[in-house]
Amino acid sequence: MIFKRQEGFRFKFEEPIQITFAMYENGKVNHGQTAMADLLDISPRGLKMFTEVDLGVNPPPLDLRFVLDTLEVRAYGDVIWSRPFGNGKQYGIHFNDQGPVEDLIVEELKLRRKKEAAEAKKQNDF
Repeated sequence: MIFKRQEGFRFKFEEPIQITFAMYENGKVNHGQTAMADLLDISPRGLKMFTEVDLGVNPPPLDLRFVLDTLEVRAYGDVIWSRPFGNGKQYGIHFNDQGPVEDLIVEELKLRRKKEAAEAKKQNDF
């Protein structure tokens, strides 16, 4: 059986993380058209986001910026699927061969998870 996702894990957020994104036009990022989205889940090679912005059919690649723990992650991604959801759309974004970005995502998620586990333990001790 062949699966579309060949990844070891996907991290789903209890509370979505705010991210910003801009589309590439003619090989350059159009910073004048920066928009906001909610990061719903992430893996080292891609993410799922929700936005009220309609990216249209066959949207150009996106420049994405977000913080998982302390450092800003900047990734380049292609929209590989979309589906209507509420008053906007969910989009699946794939990062193409961005080793340093993949490593940064894994490290930031580890740090975030450690902090969440420590906070949960602290709350359970009371």
